[in-house]
Amino acid sequence: MEIDHLIVGAGTAGCVLAERLSADPARQVVVLEAGADGEDGDWGLRATVTGGRAEPLARGKVVGGSAQVNGMGALRATVRDFRAWAALGLPAWDWERVLESYRRVETDLDYGGRPYHGDAGPVPITRWPETEWTPPVQGLVEAMTAAGHPYCPDMNAPGASGVGPYPHNRRGRRRMPTALTHLAPARARPNLTVLPGRAAERVLVRRGRAYGVLAGGETLAAREVILAAGTPLTPALLLRSGIGPADELRGLGVDVAADLPGVGRGLYDQPGAVLPAVPRPGALPADAPVTQVVARLAAVPGHEPDDGFYLCLFCGPPPHGGPAMATIMVGDLVPASRGSVTLAGPSGPPLVDLGFYREPGDLGRMREAYRHAWELARDPAFAATAEAVAAPGGDAELDELLRAGTFSRLALLGGAAMGPEGDAAAVVGEDCRVRGVEGLRVADLSIVPVPLRSPTALDAMMIGEHAAGLILAGP
Repeated sequence: MEIDHLIVGAGTAGCVLAERLSADPARQVVVLEAGADGEDGDWGLRATVTGGRAEPLARGKVVGGSAQVNGMGALRATVRDFRAWAALGLPAWDWERVLESYRRVETDLDYGGRPYHGDAGPVPITRWPETEWTPPVQGLVEAMTAAGHPYCPDMNAPGASGVGPYPHNRRGRRRMPTALTHLAPARARPNLTVLPGRAAERVLVRRGRAYGVLAGGETLAAREVILAAGTPLTPALLLRSGIGPADELRGLGVDVAADLPGVGRGLYDQPGAVLPAVPRPGALPADAPVTQVVARLAAVPGHEPDDGFYLCLFCGPPPHGGPAMATIMVGDLVPASRGSVTLAGPSGPPLVDLGFYREPGDLGRMREAYRHAWELARDPAFAATAEAVAAPGGDAELDELLRAGTFSRLALLGGAAMGPEGDAAAVVGEDCRVRGVEGLRVADLSIVPVPLRSPTALDAMMIGEHAAGLILAGP
């Protein structure tokens, strides 16, 4: 069998790619996945978060990727995000173009009849109705609207801002990842092969052309290799394949296939911090959904309106056990700090540095966002349902708390960023082709060149859909 498209990674984007490309019976498609089929696993990665502090970096190692284990949040990135993307000289990724890919992915069970939503895609999108909100959720929404934040019933509508029901990719309480919505129905096709438990070691490149992948000591040859392993695994795979900063690779003993200084650079992630609150007796049912509302704030006191802050209420027991909590999560969606993905040697896990608070202004933004969350928690509407832990009084004390307690919101982007011709830091072009290496593309969140104001799972689905459209359109 001659493979036309060899997709590395059966994650959120990879499953969409596999379904779309294999819909053409003339194309032979093979998907490599390091994880098992149907049994959730984790890559066991770690990342430097602030200073030298390292924390686990959860990444799904399973057919379906991280969408098999995430919170099912399906919030789109914003119009302004894609305007910024297109302004780099990449018009194929402007809002009007990607909107069609969002629509093709979804069936919005609440707003599917509206022109900016899909009503015939594989992924069901739904929201918890207000009548089913728990008391802490109701109280927080009341507190936010009283503080001047608008209520928005459809947070995926163009221009949506404020607080509203959290869109999820689920049907009832059942998770609906792309492994289920896209890949599973396509697996009966004779031209699609899924190979779980097969980790890609490196892309094989000869004289400037990718001709396959080495996996488990075996060479799989293909006309085109498409990396969809996700961030940070796709940038790490490029580096192990000799595609990246030449001097850095030579220092690791890796033969250079293409000198691309941008590989592993410009990593984006969203710092998060929590404000725990103890529910009042009877305020939080045992079977309460974990998330019901989400906020993208257009204004936190002292800042320009930029939809740059994320706020969400998580209900339920902590990850390591204990009584149920009503925890307010705060996140900065557009931090200025950037991180990196590098290697310690020719093999082994990547070294991930998230770079949080590297730019001094970021800590000040999070401090004010956290204080704003504390003010919301003190509002009588929320305080009647849950008692928040007291926030530190002074800036120095709060800064110390944030440096010690900030974590990754697992919304990693970049490391193989897209850019126009002439951009020395660009790794891929507008068509997702890797610069300087024929027959190789990247089609996952690694290509994103700007921050996205979202949890990124739905954006990964869109990227898989959009990239597939570009590939099918040729040449």
